[in-house]
Amino acid sequence: MKNFYWIKKCPIAGHIYIILILLTAVMVVKLLYGENPAMEVFRYWAPLSGRIIVIDAGHGGVDGGTYHSDGTLEKNINLQVALELKRLLEKSGANVIMTRTKDVALDRLNNKSEYRHRRDLIARADIINRAHPDLFLSIHVNAERSSINTRGPMVFYFRGSDESSRLAGFLQRRLEEAYGSSGQKVKARKPISNSSLFLLCNTNVPGAIVELGFITNPQDRALLTTKEFQQKLSQHILYALKDYF
Repeated sequence: MKNFYWIKKCPIAGHIYIILILLTAVMVVKLLYGENPAMEVFRYWAPLSGRIIVIDAGHGGVDGGTYHSDGTLEKNINLQVALELKRLLEKSGANVIMTRTKDVALDRLNNKSEYRHRRDLIARADIINRAHPDLFLSIHVNAERSSINTRGPMVFYFRGSDESSRLAGFLQRRLEEAYGSSGQKVKARKPISNSSLFLLCNTNVPGAIVELGFITNPQDRALLTTKEFQQKLSQHILYALKDYF
């Protein structure tokens, strides 16, 4: 109490006292977090602020992706989740670049192959590499025609990239949580390393291909086509990115 009485009686000394406290706090933070303490503390509380993230909504236009006989198309689910994720990321301070924001294919963006599908993939990789992002996510929906019981999310990452592996681990866990919080029990999986998927092999930054669920499974399909679950998946992907950063 005596210290506070002294500050009240001597305003100048009080200001000096406060400055000393602030300087001490900065020094403590510097010891804990390194050479740029203010930025490190800011990153801790706002891990996505200023990050550059590319979101690739898989397929589009003439390429519907996988499908179900009831008319459900993968390309539409991919885009709906990607747009919701964009909204959440930007709200958290990230800079988001989309490979597409409409129902279009990207093969028209280059003439680097005679095959439309390969030109589309090249265009997506080019967008990612030109942006020099902190990471990218390619959003997809899975299918397993031989087993309608197969369900749940799967995450693929480039074999040999430790950062992509770490990112994929957070994504897999958070996506499974999204199913669990919706009352759906899904098999726990480990992310899958891959060295053949075009987008993983031809990009220069950490990233992952996210398979949200299986369109061939009735329970997954019912969830994936609802706005509520699409928002939940987007929210849990956001959690995963905060975990990663």
